[in-house]
Amino acid sequence: MKLTLDGHEIEVGNADKVYFPDEAITKGQLVEYYAKVGERMLPHIAGRPVSMRRFPDGIGEEGFFQKEAPKHFPDWIERVRVRKKDGTVNHVVIRRVADLVYLAEQGCIEPHVWLSTSEHLDRPDRMVIDLDPSSDDTGLVRHAARTVHDVLDEVGVVPFVMTSGSKGFHVWVPLKATDAFDVVGRFARDVAEVVVARAPDAFTVERRKDDRGGRVLIDTVANGYGATSIPPYAVRARPGAPVATPLDWDELARTEPRSYTIGNVLQRLGQKDDPFASLLRHVRSLDGPRERLEALVAQ
Repeated sequence: MKLTLDGHEIEVGNADKVYFPDEAITKGQLVEYYAKVGERMLPHIAGRPVSMRRFPDGIGEEGFFQKEAPKHFPDWIERVRVRKKDGTVNHVVIRRVADLVYLAEQGCIEPHVWLSTSEHLDRPDRMVIDLDPSSDDTGLVRHAARTVHDVLDEVGVVPFVMTSGSKGFHVWVPLKATDAFDVVGRFARDVAEVVVARAPDAFTVERRKDDRGGRVLIDTVANGYGATSIPPYAVRARPGAPVATPLDWDELARTEPRSYTIGNVLQRLGQKDDPFASLLRHVRSLDGPRERLEALVAQ
């Protein structure tokens, strides 16, 4: 199986290897999915360092995270050297659909991306709040998403929501790349504290499951230097091949975290506009919102 994309020929080895055993979804089908959805993904992943979650033998075997770009990757795959605690690491940077498809050919089911781009690594232009339920009560995690929406709206930033393709929902906020990660991270944590204060029996910031007491975790840990988040339209390495899928806010009430999969999301994309298409038109500075958030925290 060969694909030619962006002037590069990508040979897909072992295309018939089954990656999702319960559904008999093959490596070739995964690669074809990313080839088809790539243009929709690019606005949300282009220029961002990637941490690859790879499953060369499918999800029936243990996968692994890989940050360093392997030496055998072709020269046309861009790298960016970023600092870490004990040195540096050369991350892959996706620029084109061909780059994304090549990673899928290498068994990368989940391309997790930074919230900043290689042009301004220290200044994120996205904020993400991950709503992680402690139970299968989707109603509770929807309540969390709406509460996060309300708080963000009150302080003057524009929230977007998507299914995580896992257990909950993610709320995204587009930002001007003017603040450092510590500023954005503090803002996200303050949002979480206000959300919890509004329904302390339903929401928590306690990361240990034993301390959650069935509450939804309002998780802001992705808003740190070097942290990553699953981007829109990425496949999750879970049974059913679920896909992280942007929603309109009025779809939240009738959508489950794993409603969309490789098998049905492309049909959705052919029938409606991308709910994240306007994301770049709603970029905001945190200057004013930070002051309004501080007032909410003080209440």
